Amino acid sequence: MKKISLTLFVFLIIASACKNEKQVKKVTPAKKETKMAQNNLTKFGISPSSHPQGLVVGSMAPNVKLTLQDGKVVALTDLYKNQPVVLFFYRGYWCPVCNKHLTAFAKDAGKIEEKGVKLIAVTPESYDNVAKTRQHTGIKFTVVSDTDDHILDAFKVNFKVTDKYQQMIQDRLNASIAKTNANGEAVLPVPATFIIDKSGKIVYKQFDPDYHNRANVADILAHLPE
Repeated sequence: MKKISLTLFVFLIIASACKNEKQVKKVTPAKKETKMAQNNLTKFGISPSSHPQGLVVGSMAPNVKLTLQDGKVVALTDLYKNQPVVLFFYRGYWCPVCNKHLTAFAKDAGKIEEKGVKLIAVTPESYDNVAKTRQHTGIKFTVVSDTDDHILDAFKVNFKVTDKYQQMIQDRLNASIAKTNANGEAVLPVPATFIIDKSGKIVYKQFDPDYHNRANVADILAHLPE
């Protein structure tokens, strides 16, 4: 009887240990995935305190005000009630990836505007620096300097840039993100693209924290509303 009780006791201890081990294995991968996700975002300069996600397809576009280079203020609602709007974000003239994308985009941007669509680029850089972007890329369409980041914030694409990434840009490109921006702060957008129909609904979204991946003209033409 004692042998049976002892055997049962040992079995229960082993069973309990195995159960605890399984529980640990269930929790550990999730923690690793979270840490990996944070590291992946950090390599793109996104601070761990920032969580850019972008507005979802099907939601209504925010009623933001756009201050044009001549000082005129236009409500986004006044634009999309007359025509669909393609609104996308870029980082700044100092960004080689932005310049490459915008240069290629500029060549066929007319195909979008020929469809009766308003094309708007939004950037945190000042209008003085927008002029440099125009010179580097040849873009002719509307560019809006978001001087206080309210547009970036409304579309949920903005993030604080890590000190490490700021230093890398300074070292490699001899540029200060903060000094380039109109508000003097090191904030950037995920270079996302949104298509807004005439009811104000977002019908297409391209959003990727990896700033190398962006919507091109063909992508946009394929998703324009009827």
